[in-house]
Amino acid sequence: MPLSGDFYLTKVPILDDHQRIFGYFLSIKNREDEPVSVNELADLLVNVNLEKIAGSYPVFLKVNNEVIKHDILDYIPAEKTVLLLSTDDLTDEDVQLIKELKNVGFRFAFEYGGDLGRISEIFDYIFTDVNQIDSDIYQHRDKVILTGIFSTEEFKQLLNEGFRYFKGDFIFKPSTIVEKKIDPSKLAVMELFTKVRENFNPPQIEEIIKRNPDLSISLLKYVNSAAFSFRSKITSIRHAISILGQRNLLQWLLLFLYRAGSDSSYAETLLEVSAERGKTLEILAQKLNLSDEEVEKSFLVGILSLVDKLIGISPEELIKELNLDEEIVKAIVEKEGILGKLLNIVEKTEEGKIADIADVISSLGLNLNDVMSAQLQAFAWFEEVNIV
Repeated sequence: MPLSGDFYLTKVPILDDHQRIFGYFLSIKNREDEPVSVNELADLLVNVNLEKIAGSYPVFLKVNNEVIKHDILDYIPAEKTVLLLSTDDLTDEDVQLIKELKNVGFRFAFEYGGDLGRISEIFDYIFTDVNQIDSDIYQHRDKVILTGIFSTEEFKQLLNEGFRYFKGDFIFKPSTIVEKKIDPSKLAVMELFTKVRENFNPPQIEEIIKRNPDLSISLLKYVNSAAFSFRSKITSIRHAISILGQRNLLQWLLLFLYRAGSDSSYAETLLEVSAERGKTLEILAQKLNLSDEEVEKSFLVGILSLVDKLIGISPEELIKELNLDEEIVKAIVEKEGILGKLLNIVEKTEEGKIADIADVISSLGLNLNDVMSAQLQAFAWFEEVNIV
């Protein structure tokens, strides 16, 4: 079934105290602060495979209290979903029903309203803004998911206070960038990227990759992943290089760049978001019938749009290191050109502010259905690709 014209969702990672992805907060349309109705939830379940967009992670969905009384719950994977409810208008009947649903595997989160009394026996998680932390929240901090964080410094302070879960949209803010020297392992990957892009010489590339066991293992896992579905398994580096070709090899190198030195803060989250951005841009570029070169650049724009936060250098410096052209820099930094407009669309959709760029979408001859379909395909693609 095709997506309805005004259907789209945002997917924000929830991080744990190890700065890794714990789950995802999904919101439908431009209404993050409003709960999902039964009809909207039905639209979501028809169009979205939660396994495809979240993998093994739980999904947090803010829903109306009416949802827990509806047979639509029969179509929700209890093991995958945490239903986020408001304590407003929560009746004794609702509380009893929630207890029964918990017995069959459902989990529930609540928005903090200043009192845990009525929900003390039924909540699995509590969502609250950092400005609402009080003695009750502090006492249950191992079950609290904090929102409203604006900087890495604030995040680290809350970590030190014993909080475990955090809505992770703060890591994309500019304040999280700290200038630092490029890690040697990342620099080696960047140099290999440049070699592959400027002179695709498979035997030479094979020798470089074989000298690095991590690269070799990652390449074989990548090419043998479900994303490619080759008839026979790839067992050698040379075979992998030849069957992938230059374009896919470049994509793999950029994805690996995010994983090189995985002790970096938020590396896993940045990898996923940037990879999904790149794939979404690539699909939209193909939808616009752009040239093969522009389609290749679109993926680069998406994945490079967050690499500065991982490596700690500006996009301009990074592009210089990778010897890429000015069009990519302008697309990332200034949102100029078609690729810049596509990146702007994807970023605003992630933020739940798609209304801000409705005119941009229309000017490119696209619609919300195109954008959402591309994102869902990108989510599914990432779950099929092994990048380690």
